Amino acid sequence: MNATRNLKNDHITIRRVKDIAQKCSDRLYADRYVPIEDVEIISVIIEEFVDHFHHGKEEKAYFPDTKEKNGFAEDIRKFLIEHELGRRIAIMLRRELNEVKEKRKEQSKHKTNKQDPINMEPIARFLKSYAVFIDDHTAKEDRFFDLVDEKNVITNEEDEMLLKHYEMCKNQAGGEIRIQEMVVLIKFLEEREWMKD
Repeated sequence: MNATRNLKNDHITIRRVKDIAQKCSDRLYADRYVPIEDVEIISVIIEEFVDHFHHGKEEKAYFPDTKEKNGFAEDIRKFLIEHELGRRIAIMLRRELNEVKEKRKEQSKHKTNKQDPINMEPIARFLKSYAVFIDDHTAKEDRFFDLVDEKNVITNEEDEMLLKHYEMCKNQAGGEIRIQEMVVLIKFLEEREWMKD
């Protein structure tokens, strides 16, 4: 598998995360139950698999290698800006998650018969925003990757070097075992009851 195909394969997995985030958002907007622990898992997958691992491969290896070729610098600049947007959405999602957990902790300390419902709308909003981001961003990157392949921009030697860089990125993201754990967590979420109805 070449370096470009490797990134496109990541996108297939990332679109599964998008589907989970969208379904979770839809349920929360409809005032339907989703375990807060499952939302936390989504957040961890976004932070570790999508941003740290996948965007790390693009930012540390692939984009620097293709930036000065075929006038791709502007495309890459836009992708990097979009990565930052994704990070900011993920940070805001994490902030809202922490607030909900804190409110629940406070409610459990002061047990009363009537507890105020916790507003889940901000979490729903950031999950939806992230799903839209992934949908748009991966589609644009896939078109870019197709163009890179079509124009044979990456030499065989560069491809080998990129794949070695990807291994380093994988190690920085916790290694093969951690990446596989992320994929298992995605499957776990896909099989949750709330995902099926």
